[in-house]
Amino acid sequence: MRYIVTFSLLLSFWLFSSCEREISPAQADAFMKMIGSGTSLKASGLAVLGNGGYAVCGTDSSASGSKMVLYITDEYGNVKDGFPRYFTEGELNSGANTIVAKNEGQNGFLLSGYIENEAGDRDIYLVKTSLDGSKNWSKIYGSSEDEEVLHATEGIGYEFLLAGYQEKKGEQDIMIMAVNQNGDSIPLSLFYSKPPLSKDAAANFIYNAGDHYLCVCTFNSFIGEGTDILVLNFDDDLSPNNGVLEGQYDEFGKCLVQVDSTHFIVLGNRQNDITGKSEMLLYQVETSGLEISGSSYIAAISETGADLVAERLVRAEDGSLAIVGTRTNGSGKEVFVQIIRDYQPAERLYFGGSGDQYGRDIKIPEDDAFVITGDGGNEGFGAITLIKTDGNGNL
Repeated sequence: MRYIVTFSLLLSFWLFSSCEREISPAQADAFMKMIGSGTSLKASGLAVLGNGGYAVCGTDSSASGSKMVLYITDEYGNVKDGFPRYFTEGELNSGANTIVAKNEGQNGFLLSGYIENEAGDRDIYLVKTSLDGSKNWSKIYGSSEDEEVLHATEGIGYEFLLAGYQEKKGEQDIMIMAVNQNGDSIPLSLFYSKPPLSKDAAANFIYNAGDHYLCVCTFNSFIGEGTDILVLNFDDDLSPNNGVLEGQYDEFGKCLVQVDSTHFIVLGNRQNDITGKSEMLLYQVETSGLEISGSSYIAAISETGADLVAERLVRAEDGSLAIVGTRTNGSGKEVFVQIIRDYQPAERLYFGGSGDQYGRDIKIPEDDAFVITGDGGNEGFGAITLIKTDGNGNL
């Protein structure tokens, strides 16, 4: 079943909606807001705050360069005074790939991603802020080659765990790094060696399961033979066990959610060599302590004539799953939310309009609604999208 919600991305609407302050009880239940205008904005992370508001991080690019950006909104999706906040060092380019909200934002936020040094190489860039967005501290970690944080989480014994990649002699290695409350690197940090005969690898998503972590990675299974999904399982000792989810085509790991104490659902994408189209993938992984004791393929989700690229996955209290991503066909790109019930694809929701729209992240607040962030643009202008629906995906 297909549901379509269309919104106009005319510049006049962007400017109006980014400044308006519509306050009504109904608006807290469902809304659609465009944040920012006239620039190239990319959303990358979303957090639900304890006060009912939302935090969105990303990258704001213009002709003069790019900066890590943070927006905080109220429960209606209206941007609070004092935002956006921008973070970089000097005139260097930077960007945020993920956000961690400490104590639902009451103890501030960790923004992490990259900063480009004067030689043009990417280094790890961390910024810790307070609830009002003021910077507490910032840290840069790097070498003579590229490093980047792609995802982060609160730690078990450490303050934060960071996941990404580090280049060594032109090849990417998985990087998992622990930092303390001041952003200082813990000497115990892990640099996971790629599986034998593989080339590049990166850690795309890290999850705190309470007494251990799981990390979803992508690696080149054999040089020139395509990519597969790798799942790491480890605790604060950072000594990982791994399980390879090897499929028929090139597969790319995105994230996972926990089903119970030992079972996890892994989300990925693959390129179908027969149809030439991108498809979504679901796997199940079973753990036994720090071992990955089993894995199984659940489903590939595709659409004839269209590319479906998934980004994030969430699980509702009733056990259903929701995937957010981007659908591409001949008429452009639009945000989709795919509902999964009993591990089978159910309804799919679409949010689109003029210009290309990208789905980036999804969360489920306490009222069982969906909150979605994305971004899009038309004729040289762009904005971040913040959408809240009811539990059925209705606006």
